[in-house]
Amino acid sequence: MINRTNWLLTKAYLEYRKNVDLIAVGSIKTEYTHLRYILEWADGTPFIKAIDIRPSLPDYLIRVRLDGEGRRLSPAFIKKTLSTGRMFFTWVIGNNAGYGLIKRNWISTLKLPRRLNSAPKLRDAVSLEEIKNIAVAHVDCLIEERIRAAAVFWFLTGIRIGAFVTLPLVAVDIENKVIYQNPDLGVKTKNGKYGKSYLLDIPELLAVVIAWDKKVRAVLPGNGFWFAPFTHDTGIIDISCSTVGEHRVTLARKNLRDWLRKVGLPYHSPHKFRHGHIHYGLERSKTVADYKAVSMNVMHSSMDITDETYSNLDEQDIKSRIGQLGQQLVKAANESDNVFALFQEFLEWKKTNK
Repeated sequence: MINRTNWLLTKAYLEYRKNVDLIAVGSIKTEYTHLRYILEWADGTPFIKAIDIRPSLPDYLIRVRLDGEGRRLSPAFIKKTLSTGRMFFTWVIGNNAGYGLIKRNWISTLKLPRRLNSAPKLRDAVSLEEIKNIAVAHVDCLIEERIRAAAVFWFLTGIRIGAFVTLPLVAVDIENKVIYQNPDLGVKTKNGKYGKSYLLDIPELLAVVIAWDKKVRAVLPGNGFWFAPFTHDTGIIDISCSTVGEHRVTLARKNLRDWLRKVGLPYHSPHKFRHGHIHYGLERSKTVADYKAVSMNVMHSSMDITDETYSNLDEQDIKSRIGQLGQQLVKAANESDNVFALFQEFLEWKKTNK
């Protein structure tokens, strides 16, 4: 039987997350699911004795399901549940008296067992060469011109497709290369976050975006959409449309697939353009500040997300980079030898010219 005090603690924690941390309803539901497993794990034992519960929470999650299915929980789900558990127990000891037996070093043990860590996945991403080919691909109509501009826009900004299709013109400042992902303007961002995203400064790509931006601004007001809707009968930009339909994301995907197939280019989902933006930035980052800028530009909540998800290299890239490191070492050694030889020559010259 679930311990009532434990249940009340989880309820209070979710209220805190909702009203203080201001996380979205969808995230609350996800954390509620995670906490259900934690409640089932503790069963009738109060959380104050959590450190003594056996099996441990990580071991318990490996073995159980709450939905009646026989399959085990995925390593990814276990990892997220344990992350919620760490946040929850940290909140418990920080906001509730009498939980001193729960130590932070125990909380740090709530992590995925090493044996379940799978090999990192390589993320499919649109390359710079691919997006340049897309930028110059032929278009025959407004629909194709719109989706070409959209694809380039996704790569330049790293914006999520859901936010993109709801961008009003007032949120897009191409001249200053900034996009205001502001829910107050109707932009549907992930978890209702506010953020600013800046466009990569790649002239041949910017030219495509600028051309479309001028075209839609010539006919639409500030609350019109950058991914402009068209009329059904004439196929021109619909100046009367003031809302985004629920199938707008699906439409963008379909437009992209149809057009890329027509011009003979490989299809990538809209999210792969976001991956391309991130990879492009990370590959050119020279400092931690550069890395942080890329992470913030795509509105990741932390650099850990950027690093874990996007920093994996394929085997060829690893081989190339390691090889370059070796070459740099040899080059540095040769330069050092040259400097030493020059210094020796200088000493000999000094002796003969006293």
